[in-house]
Amino acid sequence: MRRILSTLIFLAVTSPALLCYGQQPDSLALEQAIRHLKDPDWKDRSAAFHKLLGMRSVGAEPRSALAGLLRKWPDKSDEIKLALIKLLEKENVVTRERSDLFLREYAKKGPDMPDPFPDGEERSEYYATVVAAVTSLRDTRSLDALLGAIQTGGMVTSALAGLGSAALDRVIEALNSSDAGIRLSAGIVLGKMLDAENAPRVNDPVSRQKIKGALIRAAGDRSPNVRLAGVQGLPKLGDRDVTPLIQNLATSDPAKQVRDAANEALKKLR
Repeated sequence: MRRILSTLIFLAVTSPALLCYGQQPDSLALEQAIRHLKDPDWKDRSAAFHKLLGMRSVGAEPRSALAGLLRKWPDKSDEIKLALIKLLEKENVVTRERSDLFLREYAKKGPDMPDPFPDGEERSEYYATVVAAVTSLRDTRSLDALLGAIQTGGMVTSALAGLGSAALDRVIEALNSSDAGIRLSAGIVLGKMLDAENAPRVNDPVSRQKIKGALIRAAGDRSPNVRLAGVQGLPKLGDRDVTPLIQNLATSDPAKQVRDAANEALKKLR
């Protein structure tokens, strides 16, 4: 009897299709998957992540899968959320380490060097699904994890903007980064904070003044892409006292894309 029970528990843990058979194996499978999100090997973490969400393939949609999981386990939802936030923090570190190693090796060996990460495409797809899952939480506790993934694109910049004033100071700090890509993403977040769906979360005078000052800084950044983000964000404030700054960029900025954006911004401020 003990042997049969062990077999049933093993099947429930290892097969997402069997998670619905029996409350006890179901609960054990959930806990097992959460524990394995901490495994040292990213492939084991990936398997645990997909098992937890009941996703049979890397390309499956994680947000709806996560929503279903949280509905099924309301008493475990906080544990699940925190586990996924910690997972993204871990994957951010691994991603940075891999990127740093690649750049070091590229500097030494040049473009003909062998690929140090033949599993790179598979891991990138897995990383993207973790990012998608965590952005869907809209949880202020995910702030560090999202900031660590700020350069991954629109899902993260939109999620950070949606956190409003809770994320504002940390996003402004990102404008101090030596990495132009991080500064650009921070500028994009600040602009998105002023969009209609997010503006109520930063509608107090202090937050708006902080955003204004940060976007003015961005508009003076040494990177043309960051300046572009600043110029595109400033008109959303509706404050005409930034008009002289934007006029100067429209006539004097060395980057045509910034000059063009500044001219468009002036039209919005009229």
